[in-house]
Amino acid sequence: MKKVVLIETILVMITGVLLTLVRYSENGMISVNSMAKGVETNSTVIYTLLAFLGLAIVSRWIRRTYGNRVYHFRDNMLFAEEVFEGVGSGLLGIYRLMSGIAITVPFIWYFAERDTFDFGRAIAILVTGLLFFAGLAMLSWLNDKSKGY
Repeated sequence: MKKVVLIETILVMITGVLLTLVRYSENGMISVNSMAKGVETNSTVIYTLLAFLGLAIVSRWIRRTYGNRVYHFRDNMLFAEEVFEGVGSGLLGIYRLMSGIAITVPFIWYFAERDTFDFGRAIAILVTGLLFFAGLAMLSWLNDKSKGY
């Protein structure tokens, strides 16, 4: 689990925090707000991506538990696993970006716009980012476990 948390921390720093800082440098909070609104995703999309990630995890678990007895069409099933994981990994990417944005925004807000800074709202945003990170780490760990890592 430590390895997963370390890897996810690095990925969130690159795909979320760094991108948020780059967007902030372009046009301030207007750019960051625009990016955050662009990430907003319909819950149906999130549930669909989660379902595909779940299918990949369950499919790998069945293969590891029951072996080739269940996989009469082994090559087709391995192909399906890769497709499920590819689609499901989109969910992990969205979570990385959302987590990075939510973790970075309170700090930008505090240092760049102190006159409008609201401590309570900043803490709420930061906690949301940390919750997304915890969910991301859990999903990533489950995904790795199902691969046998």
